[in-house]
Amino acid sequence: MYYDPAKEEAEERKKLLNSLQSDDPRERMRAQIRRKWKTEQKETDKRSQFFRIFLYMIFAGFIIYIIFFTDFINKLVSLFLR
Repeated sequence: MYYDPAKEEAEERKKLLNSLQSDDPRERMRAQIRRKWKTEQKETDKRSQFFRIFLYMIFAGFIIYIIFFTDFINKLVSLFLR
């Protein structure tokens, strides 16, 4: 009926635990690899988010520098006022 993210996550964990307790070594290996890839993906997401924020800060600093410490804006405005 309705999508419940908490319920979906709980079912995914239950399925993962059942596969970890499986007698088949291939299934256990697959579950371990899936779990490891999830944690590695989270770390990668954190790194990429930090890098993105860092680039935004550099860009904002560059724009602030251009606006306040150069005469670029004055020249640009004077072009339109002639």
